[in-house]
Amino acid sequence: MDTDPRLWLGRLAVAGPIAFTVAWLFAGLAQDEYSVRREDISALAALDAQHAWIMITGFLLLAAGTVALGVGLVMTLKGRRAVIGSILVMIAGIGLLVAGLARNDCSGELPACAERVDAGEVSWHSTVHDMVSLVLFLALIAAPLMLAGSFRGAEHWRDLRSYSVVTGLLGFVLLVSFVIGAAGSWSGVLQRVFVSVLFLWIALLGLRLTQVSRARQGQGDPAGA
Repeated sequence: MDTDPRLWLGRLAVAGPIAFTVAWLFAGLAQDEYSVRREDISALAALDAQHAWIMITGFLLLAAGTVALGVGLVMTLKGRRAVIGSILVMIAGIGLLVAGLARNDCSGELPACAERVDAGEVSWHSTVHDMVSLVLFLALIAAPLMLAGSFRGAEHWRDLRSYSVVTGLLGFVLLVSFVIGAAGSWSGVLQRVFVSVLFLWIALLGLRLTQVSRARQGQGDPAGA
């Protein structure tokens, strides 16, 4: 019988990114005249989206999985860096929840919507969405870099140290590229590459959390780190 809560926290952490990816794939296909190449994912949950519920559900499931990972990590790893990194992951998860509920008014990559944004004619929840999105992405970039330090001395996590450093650094470069508009009309693709780098890290750490939990249960120590 599965008694270690970290097993279920890890499974939820794996399921969240998968659900989010499936959501933007299906919502993009269902939306008329939507361009994956130039439009961002949040446009699929905007007020004018045809099937916004699909993307909103994806946001909420990803939020749950991200918070679950943070909780599982703080239960498993030791040290100040581990605690800070886990808290950053949980902050990102809460941010995803807010971003999923505080919807954009429209797709900012479309001319009519861009004019509204430039004129400052946006709702408070659209502004909150954009601000919270930046905060949660910065938290998800900082978290792998912080946790990498704690992985060094952790038996079951040591091999993920270099991967976490690369994830954090690559995530930062991709975020800056997206913010400055380096991809031009391909900004939608760039954003998807960026979030996939970060969310794959969440899923892989969730998978490792389940493996650690199973190993500890096999040793008869479900509470072990």
